Amino acid sequence: MGQFEISSLQKAASAAALSPHVVGQSQAFLSLLQKLHRIAATDRSVLICGPTGAGKEVMAQLVHHHSPHSSAPFLDVNCGALPEHLVEAELFGYARGAFTGAVSTHAGYFERVGTGTLFLDEIGELPIALQPKLLRVLESKVFRPLGSTELKHFHGRVVAATHRDLEALVREGRFREDLYYRLAVFVLQLPGLDQRREDIPALIEHFSKLNPRRLRFTPEAIKLIQQQPWPGHIRQLRNLVDRLAILADDPDITADVVEGFLAPSQHTVSSVPADALADSLLALEGMDKLALAEWLLLDRAMHLSGGNKSGAARILGVSRKAVERRLLVRNTKGLDSQQCLDEAQALIQKASFRQALPLVKRGLAQLNLPAVQPANPRMLFDLYRMLGVCLRSLDGWLSAGALQAYEAAFKAGNGVVDDSELTTLLFGIWTTQLMTMELSKARGTAQEMLQRAQLNDETGVSVEAHIAMANTLFWLGDSVETLACMERGGLLPVEQIRGSGSQGFDLVGLALMFEGLAAFQIGDFSRAQLARERLAQRARDTQEHPLNCAIALQGEAWLSCLFEDMSALEPVAMELETLSQRHGLVFYRGVGQILRGACLTAQLRFEEAQEAIREGYETHMLRNGGRLFYSFQTWKMGELLLAWGKAKESEQLMAHAMDSCLKHQERAYLGELLVVQGRARWAMGQLDEAEDSLRSAMSTALALGAVPARLSAVTYLAQLLCETARPVQARDCLTKILAPLDKTQAFVGLHRALDLLKQLQK
Repeated sequence: MGQFEISSLQKAASAAALSPHVVGQSQAFLSLLQKLHRIAATDRSVLICGPTGAGKEVMAQLVHHHSPHSSAPFLDVNCGALPEHLVEAELFGYARGAFTGAVSTHAGYFERVGTGTLFLDEIGELPIALQPKLLRVLESKVFRPLGSTELKHFHGRVVAATHRDLEALVREGRFREDLYYRLAVFVLQLPGLDQRREDIPALIEHFSKLNPRRLRFTPEAIKLIQQQPWPGHIRQLRNLVDRLAILADDPDITADVVEGFLAPSQHTVSSVPADALADSLLALEGMDKLALAEWLLLDRAMHLSGGNKSGAARILGVSRKAVERRLLVRNTKGLDSQQCLDEAQALIQKASFRQALPLVKRGLAQLNLPAVQPANPRMLFDLYRMLGVCLRSLDGWLSAGALQAYEAAFKAGNGVVDDSELTTLLFGIWTTQLMTMELSKARGTAQEMLQRAQLNDETGVSVEAHIAMANTLFWLGDSVETLACMERGGLLPVEQIRGSGSQGFDLVGLALMFEGLAAFQIGDFSRAQLARERLAQRARDTQEHPLNCAIALQGEAWLSCLFEDMSALEPVAMELETLSQRHGLVFYRGVGQILRGACLTAQLRFEEAQEAIREGYETHMLRNGGRLFYSFQTWKMGELLLAWGKAKESEQLMAHAMDSCLKHQERAYLGELLVVQGRARWAMGQLDEAEDSLRSAMSTALALGAVPARLSAVTYLAQLLCETARPVQARDCLTKILAPLDKTQAFVGLHRALDLLKQLQK
């Protein structure tokens, strides 16, 4: 296991250790806990999915335990257990006289939970008539008890759980789609016990300790238990241990004792209905189902016979030669896996990630069959790496599956591939750190990539490492160093970059985007404008590659928004949104919606703008890209609220946003947030506080070298000084900031400040 693989799971392991009811060290379970640990620190809704008996309530309690409000109440409601006519009253409460029998006021769960966690178990059973009311609470954070005219505020967090397929219920019209997306801001998919069999010994020990009589299981007993199907998952396993603790004659539990306590359906396969068995095989994805059924039977027979071919033949009812012939065929499986790898690689180069994914999974399924060593370890590395690329592109930069795939590739490639190839996998780890705004860790990982690239003298690895570092530096607010890093890495001019690197996307488009963004921040507007024009051309040149086209469109639209060129922004933002929706690039679809929302704000279509920005960030970006873009979208939402006449809401949003940005060191647009805060306070009549915010914005922008934010801050400050009869101070502020700038550059913010200065000089 690679060093970074261990460190990526340390938080998960420590999270498990903090709760006495969380048991397990399997990779699937630790990866879940790792994701849970990150999610718990937010205040967003969480949807926990998994089979009945897998421990959904325990996971909900763990989310609460690691939340900022862990000392507040944790209340659980089983939506399927409450009578339908009582659900609304229990959730929202009621006033005295609201209905017959309501002799006093009753506080509902939403009120009683305070700032804590409200766990809605079996959310799929919530009556369809009540779903709009739950949606309203999640959207507005307010609710009205039955029979009351008073609005109450919900300050807590909702964690929902279900064993049902909510997406299928949505398609059937039995669950509201908008409610589903409000609940599924983050989704935790619990593995069943069949996916974490290596945790069974620890679970048995845990459940045994909970009983008055301690049990001692022999290795054979443990092995027998591990081999059982466990359709009831952890709950069924606990029931077995409880029965043994009470009814077994002796605390020493052997395999024979376990055999006597197993449910009849667990003794033999013959009790499983043929249709159910066939359906289970058909549900397996990614390869020839007939071949898979044969391979599974052969694996099981070889296992039961201890690897003896004659014994396996007797179990299967065939000759020994038939077993040998099938095993020989199995040993040539690498040829088919190689074909899968080659075809998937070609599709990935065309950004056809959805089509490549089944091929990658099929190749891995063949190489990872039990009791068979991979014919080509190098192939295993390549397939896991491509699996990570596909999942990252389809499920977003925060994909837990992609992270697991990169870690598996690192493990498979250790000692097999060159160190430079292992280094490229760090890019996947870096993206997760960046998207969750763990910028210090992201910078450290990028630095490790740079060091490895220097040691190996690999140009391609060096380019990727410098891209990662430049991206991180930009969000840290250091645009000068961003450009310097790109120059050191040979990324400028971009014509020097060749190919798309090992990550499957266009490094040229990415370099152009960050060159333009960083140049804009330092006040080199001509250079930023040139980058915007070249990104527009890059989008046209890469139309055959949807992901690369999306990267170029994102850069072009982002810069158009910064230049306040709304006529150019609108069609590009819509094209980005449409392209991303068509090809399943969810993260980029969210970017397009946010930028389209900025256009709608300029057109005074405030409700549409708010919905576009909110849906783009919360539904598409936050779920698939972590916190990246938080400061930018909050800045645009704050401007929207100001233009809408909602200054108080804007000011509150900015205060929260600045706390968050400072916590995560996300300083790229910190100056802009301070400007919006100052404008909001001005609109509220708080002139002294507004001046403080604008002066703070000026000093912050100066420290960060952020020229646009500084220009915006001084322009609004000068207007405020004029309004409070201080025109000389206003003129001096403008003169000082404008003096070193090239006045001929095309940027509306620059010319807005110049026009104001001319008026003051008259």
